Amino acid sequence: MALLRGAARKRTPPRTWRGAPLAERLPVARVLVDKGMVHLDRFFDYAVPAAMDAEALPGVRVRVRFGAGQRDGRREGGRLINGFVVERRADSDFPGVLAPLAQVLSTEQVLTPELLRLCRAVADRYAGALADVVQLAVPPRMAKAERQPSP
Repeated sequence: MALLRGAARKRTPPRTWRGAPLAERLPVARVLVDKGMVHLDRFFDYAVPAAMDAEALPGVRVRVRFGAGQRDGRREGGRLINGFVVERRADSDFPGVLAPLAQVLSTEQVLTPELLRLCRAVADRYAGALADVVQLAVPPRMAKAERQPSP
């Protein structure tokens, strides 16, 4: 019976936000993706849908489609991976079409600017990837604790 219940509970994928309006103010989120590869040790720009404008603040956990390709004037495909919004911007350096954020996982701002600077210094000092250092510095997500009011 437990197998049947487990099979019936499928996780629904995040919404694709295809054609959704973008946030009016600061429509670009610079995201640190959770890929610990040294050649990907940089930030990536994603579009912020208007529905996520209030939640997608710097320091929150998000899910993004990484490795999406451009098709018919929009970004599609790619794997869903976790990341952190590092900053919100009005424009992007990326010349192509930006993929939208897939989901805001938590509204708790766990990656503060001070912690990000410290993680960057540690990664530079020991020749590591920033995503690896952030993964060790930020505690894992506890959804049950996040639902309770913050003191």
